[in-house]
Amino acid sequence: MLPIIFIPLFIFFTYSSKYSTDTAHWIEEPIVYSSLPHIVVLGADTADMRKSITRSNFSRKFEQACRIPKLNINGSEVIAFFHHVNALDCSKNKDKEWAYVDEKGLFTISADAIETHGDIKCTVAYFERINDNELKIDRRIPITSGSPITQDYAVVHCIGDDQETWEHLLWTIVPDRKKEEALSHIKKPAQWSGLDVYFIGFDSLSQMSFRRKLPKTVKYIEEELDAVVLDGYNIVGDGTPQAFIPILTGQTEQELPLTRKRFAEASYVDEVYPFVWKNFSDAGYITLYAEDSAKVGTFTYRLKGFKHQPTDHYVRTFFQKAEDMFSNLQCLGSVPMHKEWFRYTAEFMERYGYNTSKFLLAFHSVLSHDDVNLVEVADEDTMLNLKKLKESGVLDNALVIVMADHGHRFAKFRATHQGQLEERLPFFSLSLPKKFRESDKGRTAWKNLKANKARLSTPFDIHATLLDVLHWPAEQELNTMGDIKSRSLSLFRPISPSRTCEEAGIEMHWCTCMNWESAMDNGEQTNISVMLSKAVVQTINSHTKSYRHLCAPLKLVKLESSRRLVPHKNLFKYKNTKDVDGFVPNLVAETKAAFAHYQLRFVTKPGNALYEATVQYDVLRNTVTVDMTSISHINRYGDLSHCIIDINYFLAAYCICYDKINSTLR
Repeated sequence: MLPIIFIPLFIFFTYSSKYSTDTAHWIEEPIVYSSLPHIVVLGADTADMRKSITRSNFSRKFEQACRIPKLNINGSEVIAFFHHVNALDCSKNKDKEWAYVDEKGLFTISADAIETHGDIKCTVAYFERINDNELKIDRRIPITSGSPITQDYAVVHCIGDDQETWEHLLWTIVPDRKKEEALSHIKKPAQWSGLDVYFIGFDSLSQMSFRRKLPKTVKYIEEELDAVVLDGYNIVGDGTPQAFIPILTGQTEQELPLTRKRFAEASYVDEVYPFVWKNFSDAGYITLYAEDSAKVGTFTYRLKGFKHQPTDHYVRTFFQKAEDMFSNLQCLGSVPMHKEWFRYTAEFMERYGYNTSKFLLAFHSVLSHDDVNLVEVADEDTMLNLKKLKESGVLDNALVIVMADHGHRFAKFRATHQGQLEERLPFFSLSLPKKFRESDKGRTAWKNLKANKARLSTPFDIHATLLDVLHWPAEQELNTMGDIKSRSLSLFRPISPSRTCEEAGIEMHWCTCMNWESAMDNGEQTNISVMLSKAVVQTINSHTKSYRHLCAPLKLVKLESSRRLVPHKNLFKYKNTKDVDGFVPNLVAETKAAFAHYQLRFVTKPGNALYEATVQYDVLRNTVTVDMTSISHINRYGDLSHCIIDINYFLAAYCICYDKINSTLR
């Protein structure tokens, strides 16, 4: 079981001042509560965190079928955050590339470089992975124009007659023909779909932001690829790992064995995670996994990483070297990095034979992780990449997924109501090739996928969808509604329109389907909200207590807002039925809610941290349940927590280092 900690509250405060419906309330003029609730803490950062599935315990009768929010792309709360940005200018990075790898995989010295520098002599040093943190770099060997490149990654060094020098990185897909031959002898599953998988993702883009900043891409996806964009795709956790772990394993990090690298007993992720690309590899697929950041990789920043190379082509190896050579990865020399990124992924699809099954997962974060506007510079290139692949025919047999892991998470945008919803509703699209969706095999699945556009869906469902690619469901299964007891439902099969967040495995903190109402419209509800906020702060302080020599205790200074989850009024009025058939409800009861979920947003000092937390308050038991995984620090905290990062990353969102406390923070 998860660790459960009971913390008695000796003092809780409320207001004695006049109440209003204003959003924010300052904490002042305290009055002591006579009835003191207990705090039950879930989701603490312990090594045995995984031993229980962290799903809400609230009864299904208190939850309604999902009503997917309809957001305005130009919503008044958020439109001011967005502006046009100019195209990347990489030309200032010295002169143009002296050499490159051509479409045939041959090393080529450019005519412009020869004209400028005279006769050019070059060497290459291939490099490869030792582990996720070390590289093996071979000795330099001479290479001439027209020579084949024999490994994916190399450092090239050239010198001209004018004694000018140039050094750069080369990356290209060098097909593993021996592996390709071996895979060709693997027997495919009996009910195999025959589809390749081309799966590309972007960091931190809600569906609304994707449409704002990548309109050409969206237009091409929807109109030329006939993609289905999932309006009800809801995240199930905070950050990129909590998006991709369920997609790739069907489970959450907490349910899987310990892989957090600061624990001595942690395992490598590939030793204990059932990655779906293994299923594809076992079925005879050539595989590629690519992220454009080595420093903050999904499985290497906080987790222990891979003991063995996870896929046939693994791009972390390249970016380990690139991050050493380039200070700004928006450009690789004089070329925008994202254009090189698309070239590399396209080569994977193009250079392996038509009869070689391919699984590609590529995730791009450099342009979008820290900026809500910059990804706009990649719109045209993203669209052109998809267009090139479609027109070349390599997508004629591919499931194409274009997605984002979550919406923008920080800064003032995230502090708005719409920003809060957008974080939880990222862009996710899927398309099937025309020939397949018009076939007897694909026709019903395509109909279901279109119907599921408006249904509640999650990363767990993407996992089930990918597995269906390998073991295509029979027609009867394609016409059978997904079992609500299963949280992983393939999008190729019918999903119930009445599916709830609990059934889908979405915790209350992340669920966008709820009917929330203000909990600050009257004195009683504001009292409760302040009390619950104090409980959260006390819980945070209890977690940083053992590091009190580094981290200052926090104090609640302002309640920004509070909302509570309200079931439909008829739920509380239902007593029985008036007719013998049980169709007509008898709404005469006056049932009172025994508990409620509150979503709190409050400010603490020192540091002026803005927190958002979802808690459950049990009125009858006088208990508040605080799940540490449901507390978000939603404004930037920069290096305020620098003293704890390397010691306990889990506490970074809650720690204000003493050496950062000054007159501006107090």
